[in-house]
Amino acid sequence: MVVTVFGATGPTGLKICELASAAGHTVRAVSRRDGPLPVSNPGTVSVVRADAVTGAGVEAAVDGADAVLSSLGVAYSRRPVTVYSAGTRAIIEAMRRVGRGRRLVVVSAGLTYPPPRGLGFAMDRVVVPILRNVVGRTLYADMRRMEELLGASNDIDWTIMRPARLFDAPEVSAYRIDAEHPTQGYTSRIDLAAAMLAELDPEAAHVHQAIAPTTSHR
Repeated sequence: MVVTVFGATGPTGLKICELASAAGHTVRAVSRRDGPLPVSNPGTVSVVRADAVTGAGVEAAVDGADAVLSSLGVAYSRRPVTVYSAGTRAIIEAMRRVGRGRRLVVVSAGLTYPPPRGLGFAMDRVVVPILRNVVGRTLYADMRRMEELLGASNDIDWTIMRPARLFDAPEVSAYRIDAEHPTQGYTSRIDLAAAMLAELDPEAAHVHQAIAPTTSHR
């Protein structure tokens, strides 16, 4: 498949490009800057310059692609965040105009919506509320806007990934997939990347669903 990857220069995006290339896909790695990516198998990875937030170059990046994987993201900020909703809107509009396929997999977060209680008193009553409502208030608000946009886009075969707290690991594990909310506290970036690529299999895809990949052992 021809797979376009937004957020390709980030730590999760690089893992997506690595695994997609190793699986034999032709990868278009979207970056706001020119230059090669530090991937081990660059032969099937080409860098495409585009900015999802402004929309510049997005149509060219998506043109003829069979699927789009997006790991766009920013750090916590007190300022308004728009990268998730604006970037996803630009991607969807480009897919409608020039995409060969309508498969879209995006990264959200396990805290985008209130998770079920059961993580322990400190997590349930202190840590999670502070992260959702104070430290990450603007970020999670924009993730919700993104998810609402996707929910209204029935012509796009989207899947939302809501991982738990991300960390680095050397290889893919026997990760767990749950509906809606993570049931474990951590997700390795390479497991998240593997779960996103697994969604390209039509028989395994969770179309028009939010799922939560997590890693059993950190």
